[in-house]
Order: sequence, then C-alpha cells, then structure tokens
Amino acid sequence: MSRFERKILFAIGLTVFLTLGGSIFFAQGALREVYQVGVNERFGQELVHGVEARRDLLIALRDGSEQVADAIGWAVEAELIETASPRAMEALLVDLLARYPGVRGIRVAEGDRLYANAAREPDPNGEPMRATVRNREITARGRNLRVEVEVVVSEMYFQRLQEAGEVADVYSRLQRESASVSDVYVWVFGVLVFLVVVVAFLIGAIASRRVTHRVTVLAEASRRVGAGDLTVTLPTGATDEVTELTQAFNDMVRDLRDSRTRIEYLQRISAWQDFARRLAHEIKNPLTPIQLAVQEMDETYTGDDAGYREKLEHARAIIEEEVATLRRLVGEFSAFARLPRADLSPADLCELIRSIQDSVPAILEDIGEDGPALVDVQVSCATKPMHVRMDLMMLRRGVDNILRNAIQAVYAAKPTGGGHVLLRAYSLEKSAFIEVRDNGPGIAREDWERVFDPYYTTKDEGTGLGLAIVKKVVLEHGGEVSLDRAPEGGARFRMELPLMSSS
Repeated sequence: MSRFERKILFAIGLTVFLTLGGSIFFAQGALREVYQVGVNERFGQELVHGVEARRDLLIALRDGSEQVADAIGWAVEAELIETASPRAMEALLVDLLARYPGVRGIRVAEGDRLYANAAREPDPNGEPMRATVRNREITARGRNLRVEVEVVVSEMYFQRLQEAGEVADVYSRLQRESASVSDVYVWVFGVLVFLVVVVAFLIGAIASRRVTHRVTVLAEASRRVGAGDLTVTLPTGATDEVTELTQAFNDMVRDLRDSRTRIEYLQRISAWQDFARRLAHEIKNPLTPIQLAVQEMDETYTGDDAGYREKLEHARAIIEEEVATLRRLVGEFSAFARLPRADLSPADLCELIRSIQDSVPAILEDIGEDGPALVDVQVSCATKPMHVRMDLMMLRRGVDNILRNAIQAVYAAKPTGGGHVLLRAYSLEKSAFIEVRDNGPGIAREDWERVFDPYYTTKDEGTGLGLAIVKKVVLEHGGEVSLDRAPEGGARFRMELPLMSSS
C-alpha cells in the first residue's frame, strides 16, 4: 500500500471512527440510564412492595415499643405495691434495662420529683438511633407515678423507608412520563449524533483536503504549463507519492524551460549565422575591386606632382589597411556562418584540457606585444577520467575562446605581470565542469547574460562572436555555460557537460 493510499484511508477511517465512536458513547450513556432506572412494571411492583414492607416493619417496631412500655409500667406498679422503696425501684429498673435491649432509659417521677431512674450508657461507635418516649401513669397506695420509657430504633430503618419512597416516586413519575422522556432521549441522542457526524465530517474534510489540495495544485499547474507558462514551480514538503510526482513535475518543467531556452538561443544563433553569411557576401564582393582600383590609380599615375603622389600613396595605404580589416571581419563572419553542428562521440575531457595546455605558449605569444604575455596560466584536471560525449574540435574552439579572452583581459589590466588565469576540469555527481577564471577587472553584473548574445561585446575591438560561439557549442553538447565573479576578483566562466554513465 502506497503512502498516498494510507493517507486517504486514514482520513476515511478517522471520519468513520469518530462518527461510530461518538454514537457508541452517547448510546452507552442512554442505555446505562435505562438499565440503572429499570423502567418496567415488575420493577415498579417490587418497589411498592419494598416500601410497604419497610412501613409495616416500622409499624411493628412502634407496636412493640408500646408493649414494652406497658410491660415496664406493670412491673413498676407491682414493685410499688410490694415495697414502695426507691432503692428497690432503681434495682428493678436496671433489671428491666437488661431485659429489654430496645430500651435506653427508664425514668419514674412523682409530680416534678424524680422517684427512680436507670439509663444505658451510649455507645459512641454505635449506629445512629432514633429515640421515642412512651409515658405510663401508675396509681398505687394512694400515690400517682409517671413512668417514662425511652425506646430507641435504628435510624437505618427510617432512612431506607425514605429512600424506597423516593425511588418509588421517581419510578412513578418516569412511568407516567415514559413517552415524553423517551422522545427527549431520542431527540438528544439524535442531535448529539448529528453533531458528531458534522465534526467528524469536518475533521475528515480537513485531513483529506491536505492530501487532495496538492493534487489540485498539481492539476492547475499542469494546465498552466499546457498554456505555455514554464515559470511554474510547485513546493515540495511531504514524503509520499504526490511529493515524488510534484518533484518529477518540477524537473519536467525545468527541463522544458531549459530546452525551450536552448532551442530559442540556437534558433537565434541560426538567424544570426544566416545574417552573417549574407553580410559577409555583401561586404566581400566589393573589397577586391576597391583594392584593385586604388592600386591601379597609384601605379598608373605618371605625373611629376610630388604632393599629389604623396596623397595618393597615403590614401592607398589607408584603403588597403581598412580593406584588410574588413577582410578579417568578413573572415570571422564567414567562420561564424559556417559553424557546423557538433558531431558528438565519447572522449575523455582531460585529453581536451591537456591539448589546450600544450597550446598555451602559442596563445601567450599571440597576445603579447614584444614577446609572450606576462600572464601566469595554470591548467589542471581531475585524476580520474571524465568521459563525455563531445565534438573535440568544436569544444576545444569554445574553451580556447574563453581562455584567450581571460588572458587578454588580465594582460590589458596588468601588462607588466601579476595576472593569473586558471583553467581546470572537474566533476560533481552527474556533471563535468570546465572552469576558466582570472584576477582581471571582471565583467559588470548587468552584462553577465548579454555577453553570450551575438555581436555584443564590451571590448573596443571585437565582433562579439566569440562567446556566442562558446554558448552554441556548449548547448549542442547538452550543457550549460554561465558567468559570475571569480574568487580572485575577476570573471569566472563555467561550462557544465553531462557525464556519460559508467555502466
């Protein structure tokens, strides 16, 4: 499964999981409420029976306390008839407390005077109790006594009765409102599920949008390229097949852009070659008649006027010099017009560099005025072979043009020495490079692109064809040529050529 497919499935799965998970969560809550309440008829009957049983128990406990109070009252009356002694009465009360565990205290009073009293010590750790006092009136031996019996019952019985009553009330209310409650649950559950679906849809849309947006951008960029816009460049940041496709698209557009630039330049060079051919033809034809005519005028003059003779010979020298200059220009135009297409074959780039190194002394001799130009020229090449497809003669001519320009620039700026020119060849990854750099005055930044145009030159003398030829040669070798500033401060020309595969 591809990374792009995993992202799509993740977005779908996230949407389904959130929707299903939210529905289960809220359904679980509703079912828990139903099971906890247990709204059914049998449960309601059991609730009613439980309340009645607890009520009957409390009634029985109340009746029992009344009977205990009666029994204590009879015992007190019997003791009063028999002895009428307070000490004997208290002993009886203590015995009665031990006999009746539900009695916490017994008090016998005569009017406002306490006659006898007995009480049980309270248990601080015992369960809460609810106390009730039962009063009994006794008359014996002409005396009127009041017996107060404090009966206690566990508070738990009253609490359970209250709780059972509350649950029964809730159940009765739910049973009466079961229809409306179920409708409320349905509506609440439906709204919650709807909200979960909406949230899940939004999250899924956002997650999928991050994936599909790049595809949409890629499609829009393809339409722009189809319309002829080759400046399109798409950003890459993820690590999936869409990123690989985007990178391939960028590479394709860059190759198309480079190919179009290369084709346009070669077409422009071809047009300039045709223009140079016609220009050379138009200039070359009248040069010979002009030169012959001035020579004939000079040679056929037989007069004795020395001044005229001097002017005639001076005019002949100027005309012959200018004709020679025009012939040189015509020769350069003709050579440019006849520049053939490169015939490429595999060769080692270092062999080319070594052959140029052998010609350096001759170049220095040509450029120097009173001897070889005082310029230090260093030539180096990588130790390992660099095989490229090249036309050896044409590529040599291109490198020779750049090397001559560099030596001329350095020599013009430093005729007495101190000039340095470096020619080196090296390789990086899949490309081989030929680099020529110097410590001369360099070329202005605004002229870096225009120097490769035909007939554009920054020198006082020159046709501006040398660098145009260089670029044409490099383009026909499938490479690129560029100009920037050298580390030494002068100009740096770099030609990039594709290396042949080692396989």
